[in-house]
Amino acid sequence: MKISLKWLNDFIDVAEYAAQPQVLADILTKAGLEVEEIQDRARDFANVVVGHIQVKDKHPNADKLSLCQVEVAAGKVEQIVCGAQNHKAGDKVIVALPGAVLPGNFAIKKSKIRDVESNGMLCSYKELGMAETSDGIAILPVDAVVGQSFAEFSGLDDVTFELKVTPNRADCLSHYGLARELGCLLGKPVKSPEVLTKFASGSTRQKIKLEVKNTELCPRYCGRYIANVKVGPSPAWLVQRLEAVGQNSINNVVDITNYVMLEMGQPLHAFDADRLEKSEVQVRSAVKGETFKTLKEQDLTLSGEELLICDGVKAVALAGVIGGLNSGVSEATKNIFLESAFFNAMSTRKSSRVHGVETDSAYRFSRGVDPSSTATIMDRAALLIQQVAGGEVYGDAYDVNSRPQTPKKIRISLQTVTDRLGYSVDKELFLKFMGGLQIQVNDLGGGEYEMTPPLFRFDLEQDMDLVEEYARLHGYEHIQENIPALHVQPTVHDANYMLNQKVSQFLRAEGYNQAFNYAFTSDHAESTWLGDIKGHSQQGLATDVSAIKIRNPLSEELNVMRRSLSQGLWKNTLENIRSGSSFGALFEIGSVFSKTDSFVESSRLGLIAWGSQLGLYSSKAPLVYSLRSSIEKLLQSLNITAYSFVTSAQTPSFLHIGQWAQLVVEGQPVGYIGSVHPRLLDQEKVRVPVVVAELNLQQILKGQPRPLKFKSLSKFQPVERDFAFVMATDKVIGDLLKEAKKSCGALLKDLSVFDIYEGDKLPQGQKSVALRAQFQGADAALTDADIQQVSQKLIDAAKKSVAAELR
Repeated sequence: MKISLKWLNDFIDVAEYAAQPQVLADILTKAGLEVEEIQDRARDFANVVVGHIQVKDKHPNADKLSLCQVEVAAGKVEQIVCGAQNHKAGDKVIVALPGAVLPGNFAIKKSKIRDVESNGMLCSYKELGMAETSDGIAILPVDAVVGQSFAEFSGLDDVTFELKVTPNRADCLSHYGLARELGCLLGKPVKSPEVLTKFASGSTRQKIKLEVKNTELCPRYCGRYIANVKVGPSPAWLVQRLEAVGQNSINNVVDITNYVMLEMGQPLHAFDADRLEKSEVQVRSAVKGETFKTLKEQDLTLSGEELLICDGVKAVALAGVIGGLNSGVSEATKNIFLESAFFNAMSTRKSSRVHGVETDSAYRFSRGVDPSSTATIMDRAALLIQQVAGGEVYGDAYDVNSRPQTPKKIRISLQTVTDRLGYSVDKELFLKFMGGLQIQVNDLGGGEYEMTPPLFRFDLEQDMDLVEEYARLHGYEHIQENIPALHVQPTVHDANYMLNQKVSQFLRAEGYNQAFNYAFTSDHAESTWLGDIKGHSQQGLATDVSAIKIRNPLSEELNVMRRSLSQGLWKNTLENIRSGSSFGALFEIGSVFSKTDSFVESSRLGLIAWGSQLGLYSSKAPLVYSLRSSIEKLLQSLNITAYSFVTSAQTPSFLHIGQWAQLVVEGQPVGYIGSVHPRLLDQEKVRVPVVVAELNLQQILKGQPRPLKFKSLSKFQPVERDFAFVMATDKVIGDLLKEAKKSCGALLKDLSVFDIYEGDKLPQGQKSVALRAQFQGADAALTDADIQQVSQKLIDAAKKSVAAELR
């Protein structure tokens, strides 16, 4: 928001800061109103003054140039060469003297033009950056004062601040509001604006009929009739004020409504009273499907939740947001109905966002305006309209205040402020600040107070708000850097959080980077990815057929709550690949959402990897095996041993049919792992393999952390034996290992495969598998008989499980 220092000076004396604006900017920034930019227009026009042409002659060495003697200050005449021809002796002009720097970084210096000295330049408005075209140098009015700074003459000797106002400080979105704040900070008095107190004998109520049908969304509505106005261009002072803060002039009536909004923070609207059908104004809710054309010629289709201002036939404004094309003030307007209202902030914000209509009015109403000054500000605008456009301001104005707002009383003690800030609070300073904020103070004794904030400070609701106000006004630098004393035991960390952190740390150690995606996504993109939802749901990942829709989405790309993590990780992968990352791995721990009788939020773990690292340590094994290895290590770190990867009846639509498996933990399906379908890779022109997994983290973490069981190490020497078995090539070695461990019992400490052979030395359809077994007794050394017995059990288990014969 832009603030003009000259405008601000109407309410509080800040003239001393015109020459040192940074000092005032620092005061505001320290108080929480950050000044992002300072613009000093007077500096932009340094060494540019009003001049008076005394003599105009031809240049002796150039027919198209003139040689002028120009008075640039009392008794001081400079010779200036000029190329324009639209001036004459006696004209008042704009002179850029040596030392001036014009737009485009064009520095003015003493120079010689065709061997004749020139000590400046006569300027056009284009050369000053104030117009796009020019027909010659600018000719000023005859009453312009010679030697006067051009910035001062044109009203551009102003300093403007660009403020970053936080959403809770809507009371500072105006010059008067900021003056109130500075009054407290600087300890200076604040002047109240002048308002109209004398009205014509005509009655507003007899000219316009008003009915407020929705008092919940419009608690207060004020209106006044003004007759016989003359709509036309605004006076220079009004145009300069608006342009100083980035507003364009429209006409005198509309300019005043904008002026008062920027001055007082209350948006206003002026209707052409003669265009209000049946001379009626209704404040009502919209009808679903109703259409409305804004003054910017936007056609809106309403949902029924908006608030409208209507005449006897049609809608004439979207309340608090924008006026209609059919009732605005124009040059033909003679009579107006001036509106000043207090609209519900949430309703205005929603209407503005849903329809994509952003205006200064909606910006202020959506943050909140002062409901106690609605009528006063209307009469402020009526006074200014009468001054610039004439007219008769009728009495008997409307003020429908069906839901009067009452300030909330806050109880606070000095001890509370001291305890929260960590240093002793000065009573006199505390009361001074509260008074400066226009808070009514009731001393209850014993350091206790009852505070009643003004209605324009609706952000002050509890004692901690007042603690913050004291800290802000006194200065945050006074808060000491002492570590507070802990009188109670720290709260134990949330168990789920700690488990999630454990999983996260493990996967990062495995080389995965953590991804953080929105909990909402695109319905179309996710539905396309998931395809037939049964293939996803049967993997122990309960998934709704339809996603939960968001009532007020930020965009169509974020319009539903997500049902899976894999689609978001797939999107992340595509972005990485297109950015030149040929290999990588991501994981995400997050929530997915479903609805049965109520909304359900479930925790999931998603993993995705793509490509392979080139170089000395690159692996030729399929990428899906690497992902499986990481999942197995994760389960082992959680002390989970009862797990397996099995095939399922229905494959998720986005997975390769022959390269995927379901993960089963302790008899329960908890997710899937697999390669992304080649069809999807081709669609996105991905030339590297991509593998993905999604796991039900809630199910996996049940009963965690699980206790670790330790056994004493055996002090007896282990014995190793190698076995070579011949079996059919279609037999699964894992079945052999499983049966062998079961049959041999505790004596078999380890069993691993160290060689597999298929070749011409074996019959067709046969393979040789070499196993290394480690036997060890817990209580005694193994005898030859013990070793022979357990070895035979292993041989028998191999034959029983996969019909393997000892080679």
